[in-house]
Amino acid sequence: MTDHYTGLDMLGALDSRDSSIKVQNGESDFSRFYHMNVPFQITMEYCNGSEKNDYVNIMTLSPTKAVMYQEPLSQKNDSYAKNAPHFHDFFEFVIVLEGNMIQKIEGTEYLYTAGSCCLINRNLRHMEYYHEKSRVLFIGLSPDMITELFQSAQNCLFPNEKEIYDSSLYRFIMDDLKEPGVRAYLDFIPAYQNHLNAVQLHTMAENMIHVLLYPEFGASHQIKGLLCSFLSHLSMRKYYHCTNIRLDKNSDFLLFSRITRLLEESNGRMTRTELEQCLHYSGDYLNRIVHKFTDLCLYDYGMSFCMKKAAQRLTESSDSIGAIAAGLKFTNRTHFYALFKKKYGVTPKEYRQMHT
Repeated sequence: MTDHYTGLDMLGALDSRDSSIKVQNGESDFSRFYHMNVPFQITMEYCNGSEKNDYVNIMTLSPTKAVMYQEPLSQKNDSYAKNAPHFHDFFEFVIVLEGNMIQKIEGTEYLYTAGSCCLINRNLRHMEYYHEKSRVLFIGLSPDMITELFQSAQNCLFPNEKEIYDSSLYRFIMDDLKEPGVRAYLDFIPAYQNHLNAVQLHTMAENMIHVLLYPEFGASHQIKGLLCSFLSHLSMRKYYHCTNIRLDKNSDFLLFSRITRLLEESNGRMTRTELEQCLHYSGDYLNRIVHKFTDLCLYDYGMSFCMKKAAQRLTESSDSIGAIAAGLKFTNRTHFYALFKKKYGVTPKEYRQMHT
């Protein structure tokens, strides 16, 4: 995203009045409540560094207001330490476009890196913390607005538009609307092969901001279409792994789910170093998390996905056993045979004969 959206040069084009979100229980030591009186609101926050004299530029846009102001980073992070977390009467997407940020959800801190995001429902107390140069997009959608977006697929022109109804995102939101009160959120991490995730999200953010800053005839349809594209993008497995996290589960479950998604996608052939780089935890800690939920070490857990893929290819393809082993990154065929027999009790050749 260009600096056109991060500096203060646009202040003259923006209304400096209060935003469209009202804070209730502002003095509470437990939680604050945010009420949004517009269908949706987009907020871009840009932190220029990690030192006390650095700052955070905040731009908030809705159909009725445009607000921009600057806040010292020390003041913003001081409020993180002293103020109560908040919850709200709308669904909020928190999308990291650049750098890293800390998201504290119900007292537990989670690291979100560029390209990752989460969807907070209406019952979770949470707050954000900046510790380096970063850019974060917040999209708030009222229940009525997000329902309208989903209902638009009922009368769609293209059958593919209805695929959104099969997504975890759609089910999560519908479940919350039908049964409010559940403390849950959706965690989105980029698919292993999705190398342009942050760039794609940047482009979507720029397009939405441009329409809100310079609305013209058709802008209402444009912004709804852009929001639908954003929801569709997050719902595609080729771009994101989505995990529904309920707060009645142990917080380690989120990390275990992320490990599982990445190993499943890479057929168990992601190295410990690659997992460390993707998840920002040490290999030893990742190993402990896997053992906690499976009684397996990280390597053996990864091999379970690898052997599962090998078995699938043996029965669904005519590739030679050597080609299958090579495709799964084995340079030692004897090692592949030993692992497969340990998993299934027979050799790859016997397994193929038994299942074809």
